Amino acid sequence: MRSLLLIGTGLVGGSFAKAAKTRAVFDRIVGVDRDRGALDRALELDIIDEAADGPGSDCDAVCVAVPVGAIADHVRDAALHCSGPVFDVGSVKGPVIDALHPMPPNFVPCHPIAGSELHGPTAARADLFEDRVAVMTPVAETDGGALDAVRGYWEAVGARVVEQTPVSHDRCFALVSHLPHLVAFAFMDAAARAGPFQHVGNGFRDFVRIAGADVDVWTDILHANAGQIRPRLDELIKTLGDFRSAMEKGGESLRRRVESAASAKRAFDEADR
Repeated sequence: MRSLLLIGTGLVGGSFAKAAKTRAVFDRIVGVDRDRGALDRALELDIIDEAADGPGSDCDAVCVAVPVGAIADHVRDAALHCSGPVFDVGSVKGPVIDALHPMPPNFVPCHPIAGSELHGPTAARADLFEDRVAVMTPVAETDGGALDAVRGYWEAVGARVVEQTPVSHDRCFALVSHLPHLVAFAFMDAAARAGPFQHVGNGFRDFVRIAGADVDVWTDILHANAGQIRPRLDELIKTLGDFRSAMEKGGESLRRRVESAASAKRAFDEADR
């Protein structure tokens, strides 16, 4: 009987557990969570088969699905108790790997590109990773057998696995994920102070959707990857200044900027099909 220890029973961890049980990747899932309410709910929903206080020596693999700031400690502890693969699902890789130095060879850093503004075990879905990318960022110390095993887990739950270096991963997701969340949080904060919200349309709702994301998860992500996010934020602030100037001038200057952005969006949509 193949067993998985799941540390963190929220959206991503819970979804992996549900998918792994549905696809018979693991026969038994043991859950650990600092939030006893979440752990109990994961039991009620059959996401996990039993609850535990911490890692044991009888697991075949460990999935660490906790906020970025807590990943290294959990990986270090799990690697001491489990000889099988240990992998995480965090959105920032470099700082976690640096914090683990020397890195346990059975640890495989991972980041599935799937999620939602919803969180907790009630949001978990067995189909969350189907046809989604799962990024693995192995380093020189990563054991080849552990890497192959974890690749197999992700492929079994429907994901398409790619590899990146930790630095290229963090630089990429600073732009396509972390900065958009930061902007949504900042906009929602400013809008709440300017409110009340009246006659709100779908444009507003679409824009602020991700501002409802998990607070603990995103506090850690934005802090951990600040070094990669900051240059992108500076570029955005400059661009906003350019748009402000163009808006005051109006006419063709403003139209060119709006058309440039709209053209970039059309090109993105075409490439994303």
